[in-house]
Amino acid sequence: MSNAYPQIARAGQNDRVLIIAPHIDDESIGAGGFAADAIADGAEVYVAFLTAGDCNRFSARLLNNTLGPTTSDYLSVGRTRIAEAKAAMRLLGVHPDHYFILGYPDRGLRPIFDRRHEVIRSRGTGRRAVPYEEAMSPGSPYSFVSLMSDLEAVIEIARPTIVIAPVNFDLHPDHAATAMITDEVLSELSIRPERLGYLVHSSRIPTALVHTPARALMPPTRMRSFTWVTYPLAPSALHVKDAVLRTYKSQRPYTTFLRNAFVRSNELFLVYPSEAADYARLPIAR
Repeated sequence: MSNAYPQIARAGQNDRVLIIAPHIDDESIGAGGFAADAIADGAEVYVAFLTAGDCNRFSARLLNNTLGPTTSDYLSVGRTRIAEAKAAMRLLGVHPDHYFILGYPDRGLRPIFDRRHEVIRSRGTGRRAVPYEEAMSPGSPYSFVSLMSDLEAVIEIARPTIVIAPVNFDLHPDHAATAMITDEVLSELSIRPERLGYLVHSSRIPTALVHTPARALMPPTRMRSFTWVTYPLAPSALHVKDAVLRTYKSQRPYTTFLRNAFVRSNELFLVYPSEAADYARLPIAR
């Protein structure tokens, strides 16, 4: 049924693709196959990780062998996930100067977006500023102004022709906030790249128990009338996407469910309704 939607073509050699991920691994879940093909075809691919994913209690317990993780345990999760991101980007073929760890608080993006004049405290690490040396702006306060400034800097470096970020109706607050932050930054910079959205959380718990890579990824039934486009994945791109997701070992067994749900015969993107008038500009292969 993926042929119910128009197919979007591969990125061209002159394209500059920016993938914006709320957490480390979302870039591959949402657009790993598209990115692999884009790199193979000579396009420039950039990735911005807004958080280090350092508020995962299960990972903090598992990695630190404790039932009661401390703030330092959550920081170790963040450092582990940053290391995994570096390995994943090498595997995907993204140049070291083409990906950016921003290091803002996991599960804190929505509070940052909503409480624009406050400095947010991380629920996991207890920090109020970016704690990672590998980050784009270490020591920057967890504030809306700092986050917007960092993301604007990324966009000015990437100069994207295509921006792929979450949809604003994703059920995870960090994902929905990332969508809104992305679109606000693009608006403030007065640039209009192709804006494609990916959906990860349409239910509370992933329920894909079996790996079915030959099946098509489809939107939830209640969302099938939206302006989706599909991107077919050749076996080579599917293999790369699968391998990249497997590098995120700190997130097991959750990544197993995500792999089952998203390593499929295609990737699915939303063309934002605000861009519907420009739909014909998309590189569509019918």
